[in-house]
Amino acid sequence: MGGFLAWYVSVMQDHTEQLARNEVRIIFNKDLSFRRWVTSHGGVYAPVDDKTLPNPGLSHLTERDIKTPSGKELTLMNPAYVMRQVMTDFGELYGGKGKLTSLNPINPANAPDEWERAALLRFEKGEREIAEVSEIDGQPYLRQIGVLMVESGCMKCHGRQGYKVGDVRGGITISIPMQPHLERMYGDIRKMLLPFGAILLLGLALIALLVRQVRRRIEVQRAGDEALRLSSAEVARANADLTRFADVSAHHLIGPVRRLGSYTQLLRKELAAYPATFAEPGVQETLAYLERDAARLRILVRDIQLYLAGGVPRGEVRQEGADTVVAALEHQLAPRLEESGAVIERDPLPPAVLDKPRLNDLFAVLVDNALIHARPLDPAQPLRIRISGERGDGLSRYRVADNGPGIRVEYRERVFEIFERLTAGDESGSGIGLSIARRIVESRHGRIWIEPGDQGGAAVVFELPDAG
Repeated sequence: MGGFLAWYVSVMQDHTEQLARNEVRIIFNKDLSFRRWVTSHGGVYAPVDDKTLPNPGLSHLTERDIKTPSGKELTLMNPAYVMRQVMTDFGELYGGKGKLTSLNPINPANAPDEWERAALLRFEKGEREIAEVSEIDGQPYLRQIGVLMVESGCMKCHGRQGYKVGDVRGGITISIPMQPHLERMYGDIRKMLLPFGAILLLGLALIALLVRQVRRRIEVQRAGDEALRLSSAEVARANADLTRFADVSAHHLIGPVRRLGSYTQLLRKELAAYPATFAEPGVQETLAYLERDAARLRILVRDIQLYLAGGVPRGEVRQEGADTVVAALEHQLAPRLEESGAVIERDPLPPAVLDKPRLNDLFAVLVDNALIHARPLDPAQPLRIRISGERGDGLSRYRVADNGPGIRVEYRERVFEIFERLTAGDESGSGIGLSIARRIVESRHGRIWIEPGDQGGAAVVFELPDAG
């Protein structure tokens, strides 16, 4: 509203000044027309009295002074003389002050003041009209001066001054008081203050109402945030307790699981001393079950520990060379790869922003998952695991693809759930591998998914952003 009021005042000022300019221009045009009429008649004769004395500037004219047949004395008044009397005697009729002026006046009374002199000098440079607000006797006036050019009718008086037709002779100055215009403007502005004030008060009331509503909403939001914070803290404590419980449980389970495997191997050695008993099918089957279950339990406990550790950095999160990690993993798995006849094919890999232990776990569980579940349908065809990667949009993208049987579309999301298996009774692996991979990737705000592989099998694709 303040800005709108300032705009309105500015418009009113421009409008007031324009009205004053129009008034000045009308007066100027009237005076100019009157002057040209007098000029067109070569001047006019008026009776000689105390106010109208013979013009010394016309003394060179033989007919400056004449008498009527009745003996009345008349004197010739040139346009400047007539205009000076009109402007002096009748200026109050239109509220303005008029004056003929020149840098080279015949009558010293027509000499310019400082403002007029500056304007006349500007006429010499080509300007033809100048209007400005300035003070006269301490009051604001709009002053306008328009150029006067030497016309043929002017040569009668001014020819002897060396002027030629078309020269700048001087100017007509019109000055009108601005106070009446300003009072009207201030009155209009005061009239507008009431509706402006009403609108302003209404706006302030609406703002106060909105502020009150916003404060209420903020209080409700704060209460909700506090409740959410308390709830989140409780959930965080519960998750921490559950994680701690699972971690401790896995830690305590690993000992019995190892002893189960060790004692099974020891029992096998002890029974080897009794060939007849050792050769019984039931004994061999029992020992095989014990060893297989001990191995599964060991893998399960290991994967549970990896899952729990997957969401927390185990070292500095920085740019790590994926090529180095995969090369070390390939060396570590060399005996297993040779035994199964599997081959790892590796393209140059971009670096990943992740702590090295979890980057190693990530590639390890994906390669292990392929070794367990991606056997080709044709037994004569070796398993090929192709690892590739690329950079783009502030992240590194990797693909671990195989030439196995693939994964149907409806199962490509389910396999990331913990302990999820595609077939009933499948006891190979722990069912946690892809869950570990997802936990690691999503802890860095990345993505992981499965899509068809280039070799006909499945490809696990994951992205690790540089920042997250």
